[in-house]
Amino acid sequence: MITLLNCKTETNIMIVDDTPDNLRLLAKILETQGYIVRKSLNGRMALQGVQRDPPHLILLDINMPEMNGYEICQQLKASETTAHIPVIFISALERLEDKVRAFELGGVDYITKPFQEQEVLVRVKNQLLIQHQHQQLIEQNQRLEQEIQERLKAEAAVRQLSLTDELTGLYNRRGFFLLAEQQLKIARRTQTSCCVLFADLDGLKKINDTLGHELGDRAIVDAAQILKQTFRDADIVARLGGDEFVLFVPGEENYSTDFKTRLQTNIDGFNQQSNRAYKLSISMGVQPYDVNDNCSLEQWIAKADKLMYEHKYTKYQRNCC
Repeated sequence: MITLLNCKTETNIMIVDDTPDNLRLLAKILETQGYIVRKSLNGRMALQGVQRDPPHLILLDINMPEMNGYEICQQLKASETTAHIPVIFISALERLEDKVRAFELGGVDYITKPFQEQEVLVRVKNQLLIQHQHQQLIEQNQRLEQEIQERLKAEAAVRQLSLTDELTGLYNRRGFFLLAEQQLKIARRTQTSCCVLFADLDGLKKINDTLGHELGDRAIVDAAQILKQTFRDADIVARLGGDEFVLFVPGEENYSTDFKTRLQTNIDGFNQQSNRAYKLSISMGVQPYDVNDNCSLEQWIAKADKLMYEHKYTKYQRNCC
């Protein structure tokens, strides 16, 4: 209530009445209480003024020429920009049906002429208080909604951080297992092909020892980018840690047989650039999914890991010879 009284000088009230004496009397009553009062002698002027500068409250006569108070109120409530403005009818009409119609059209109160000064002030203050509390509730709900959205964003950011590798931006171990387990369930249920790939960056220790760990980290990032470039958005690419990567590739069998060529092409393209301080090499083991095998995802990865070391050993033997 204190807040409302302190805001009187900012409270804008419009009076609509075709009788100048009524306008002057009502305006004087309200202005002595510190309200800003605007006066309109007809509905057309009132609607124009409301659209131009919406008041906080409208005191509205009913019996007026051209457009009566019912019609004015109906137009106010039909507009999204003015529907929220409370309307108090002030009229000499005393029949019950007149009052009922006023409330049915959206009026919030009804004062019968001849009116008493104290009655007008009490009813005006009451409606302004209700409007003020309603506005506070709206603002509280808006703040609450904003806080909820901010918290959801923060939680999503935390979840994203907890599922991604800080160095490469790929999924980390936790993120991979969470997503791959879901995809594996789908593959088992639909009997569709998929495979797990275990990849290892060759020669990282040598890069760290000769060029430093900063360039070693850069090599891991470059390898991650090449893997992302080689595979589809639907494929799950993750860094398990160190120089080890794991991938889950769902979909067609034909797709899973040609990525080795694309991967080597992308690696060759990287290595052929003259400004590279190091050359990249990636060993990979590919373990297709067997619908008749009930092994866990961890066991499946272990099989791909073993195949990766066989691939690495084959390359080592070839390079030695």
